[in-house]
Amino acid sequence: MPDYFKKISTLFLATSFLIAVFFPNFVQASLLDTIRALVTINPLFVNVSAPTEVEINKVFKIEAKIINKGGEKIENAEAEILLPPGLVLIHKDPVKEIEVIPGKREKKIFWSVQGKTIGNYVILVTASGELKGQIISAEGNTLVEVKESVRKTGLRDWLQNLLGFFQERF
Repeated sequence: MPDYFKKISTLFLATSFLIAVFFPNFVQASLLDTIRALVTINPLFVNVSAPTEVEINKVFKIEAKIINKGGEKIENAEAEILLPPGLVLIHKDPVKEIEVIPGKREKKIFWSVQGKTIGNYVILVTASGELKGQIISAEGNTLVEVKESVRKTGLRDWLQNLLGFFQERF
């Protein structure tokens, strides 16, 4: 059994050597691509925050932190907000240019949104950029509930309610 192992190992090494000598670009590219694929980790992260409850037709802010958790800078970065029907973007440009995010840093961006329809909505923010010539991307989301506006009663409304109460009872 050890004899077969030596023969197979020798054959494998000889074949690898011949390929490396006669096809150096093939071996170099495939080896480097394999190492790069194993080592490259996406350092881009998106954290989205907004109020959990908002009143209908009120404007509220969406904040996205675009975070570079890696040591290398991310270039040509941008973020885009994706809103479901029922929510309206106030400043009609959903894409924000970020440009460069240095390593171990974050950039904050904001959008103004208005809830037009009562309901629960998921707001999605996607971010992308270039890291060492490769496109990377990430996304984050948050949940917002649009509710009926709470009517604040003044003294006049309170007195009318009190008068109505006494008229019904007496």
